[in-house]
Amino acid sequence: MNVRFLGLEVRRAVRNGRYLIFTVALPSVMFLLFVNLYGGKGQTFPNGLSVVTSLMMNMALFGVMSGPLATGARIAVERASGWQRQLRLTPLTPLGYVLGKGLLGLLVALPGILLVSVIGATVEGVELSAGQWFAVLGTLWLAAIPFVLLGIVIGLIATADGMQAITGAASLLFGLLGGIWIPAEAAPGWLRGLMEVLPTYWAKELAQAPLVPGTDVGHALLVLGVWVLALGLVAARRFRAGRV
Repeated sequence: MNVRFLGLEVRRAVRNGRYLIFTVALPSVMFLLFVNLYGGKGQTFPNGLSVVTSLMMNMALFGVMSGPLATGARIAVERASGWQRQLRLTPLTPLGYVLGKGLLGLLVALPGILLVSVIGATVEGVELSAGQWFAVLGTLWLAAIPFVLLGIVIGLIATADGMQAITGAASLLFGLLGGIWIPAEAAPGWLRGLMEVLPTYWAKELAQAPLVPGTDVGHALLVLGVWVLALGLVAARRFRAGRV
């Protein structure tokens, strides 16, 4: 993996105003809004998790999802613009290109998680020990992997014109039906069933495991592993097809 290429990609990302607004700032703004609307009275869900802590995790997951999706999907734009043809003239290999995009997706997810967490630490109702903070934040960050792969798959398959529509639909699907915008604890049974198919739901389950006794960690890891394996196989197939 080419470190100089990764550094270039990181600089491009942080100079992108939309990244700074929608991936870093917006999750924190939404968190504060929802706390003022729903989480300021010390309510808890039946599993014992406070509403405000749950909202913090949901908004961190929003950043975890949106940043990697957009970053990977930009592969479609780079294919169309000729940027990849320019990169082929450099020592960078196609595999190094894809690995760089994957690591970039993980890196761009991190600032949004940290900012939401810093704000959460100052909000009444979020009471975590140092070990719990480390476990929750680490799990949320690693939960970006399925969305990194999904973004790369979109970038390898979609056209530049269709990229934004596809990423928007994916964000809506994984956010609305994955438990970010509608808490799983408050969802009706039929919607809960849909939520349990998507990686967003199980990422949240895994992240709250240090706080909620009895969380089915094995099931969460299994579902997330299936998503990672399936998306990885699709990305590898498109990669071998020479689309990068």
